[in-house]
Amino acid sequence: MKDFFDGKKKVIGMVHLLALPANAAYKGDKDRIVRFALEDAKTLIDCGVDAIMLENFNDWPQYADEIPMESYTLMTAVASKIRDICPIPFGVNVEMNAWQQEWIMAWAVNADFIRLEAFVDNRAGSFGYIPACSTPLSKVMKDYPADVKLFTDVHTAETYGNPDVPINELAHNAIGHDADAIIVTENDQCKRITVEDVRSMREDIGDFPIIVGSGVKANNVLDYFEYADAVIVGRGFKTGDRIDPAKVREFMDVVRSKY
Repeated sequence: MKDFFDGKKKVIGMVHLLALPANAAYKGDKDRIVRFALEDAKTLIDCGVDAIMLENFNDWPQYADEIPMESYTLMTAVASKIRDICPIPFGVNVEMNAWQQEWIMAWAVNADFIRLEAFVDNRAGSFGYIPACSTPLSKVMKDYPADVKLFTDVHTAETYGNPDVPINELAHNAIGHDADAIIVTENDQCKRITVEDVRSMREDIGDFPIIVGSGVKANNVLDYFEYADAVIVGRGFKTGDRIDPAKVREFMDVVRSKY
């Protein structure tokens, strides 16, 4: 993981868990949750993505900064099973911004990175207020040291800034607080990040790693990769609720045709 951003463009595929226990959408199907996650992880690996990330995507409503113990325990168990079969970099994301649970999970299962939705900017959304976590996270990182990279959002999806700070300024703040990469998904008008937005950030922060976190498809990925170092793809790889190998291979063929 040390050399993940090595000049080669990276594709991070998402493993979206079905709704977890203690969530309103949970259907009492623990074994199915585990089986689907492992199958989707294997599909992504076999189709050539550069990294995978596990996320409790189907939990709804989401919690602001911590998920129930029942959810967390099962998600950690799934993360451990995926880590055992995963030869490529592996990360975890506990939505919405469960920074402490993410770090401890990554520490426990030897994950390579975590995603933090509110790292240096305070956010608010339908799930409540989400304070920036860079300061308290640093204490947890010291108590439980691990070689885990911080991939940090600025202006994360489905939220508004409190206050609204320009996205490029937040990128500089994240770099100053030891982020390892900046993730861009939306601006504070909840509009999808454009190629021009990524170009602007690239010009502002230099060669620091930038990841585009949503909206990337086979027909636009090469445009984003003019300025971004990596992309995250979740729903774009799916047919229904499952990873579609044909879609993953098509996407990866486009990326590798140039990079």
